Amino acid sequence: MRTNTPLGTCKLCLQTRMLQDSHLLPAALYRMSRLDGAANPNPYLISAKRTIQTSRQIKDYVLCRDCEQRINRGGEHYAMSQVNRNGSFPLLAMLNSVPASRSSSGFSWYYANSTPSIDRDKLGYFALSVFWRASVHIWHRPEKKEPPIRLGALEEPIRRYLLGLRSFPDDVVVLLLFVCTDLFSQNVFYEPSKGNELDDTTWTFQVRGLNFFLSAKAGKPSGLADACMVTGQKRMITTRSCQEKVLGAALELVLKQATVHPRRLT
Repeated sequence: MRTNTPLGTCKLCLQTRMLQDSHLLPAALYRMSRLDGAANPNPYLISAKRTIQTSRQIKDYVLCRDCEQRINRGGEHYAMSQVNRNGSFPLLAMLNSVPASRSSSGFSWYYANSTPSIDRDKLGYFALSVFWRASVHIWHRPEKKEPPIRLGALEEPIRRYLLGLRSFPDDVVVLLLFVCTDLFSQNVFYEPSKGNELDDTTWTFQVRGLNFFLSAKAGKPSGLADACMVTGQKRMITTRSCQEKVLGAALELVLKQATVHPRRLT
């Protein structure tokens, strides 16, 4: 355990401060995902090199205390109160308690006017904070030598938004939220990655039943911008089974393992 708190530049406020041991994904997710009573209760960690069960959390000295608290108040605490935990999934239950605004082919869409109690602003703040953290720092992981994702020119407007210096950056990004109806996805979380391996303008991550999808706005159809959960015309949240999507992401990582380190899978 690291006990020395270093002095450095906070990635969010850009001030020289004492840095906290910041997490890429909330520490609460690791606690929620432990299988107490199992021979190995730790959650699975899937990476390009290996798949293991571990208590190791992805963290490093990145943010100052004030900015950590800002992110927690801005949306992280609320988001963690809405994910699946011990069989209770508050956000999905809230959506299931009202008729869907529209449904088709296994998807249901819920507009803000029918679900006003859902704090879309806080969910959006949380999501952008995770995407931004994943892009601005090379997190301490032995197999990694670069950030999980690269947002490029989007980093600065998102940083200013997180710091409260501007409104949600809907001029540069679109944010979608899929609430997973299948049990498998409700018990899975993973760090930000590309939404498509061949596309450098979309990214995704999952936290126990909440699947966030971020897209750079430039060049995207106007209909996608209208679907943004924070600033879209109807501020949509979508429910769907995410199992195929999540399993597909895991399979892609496993196939990468087989290509890069074939002996580890035999």
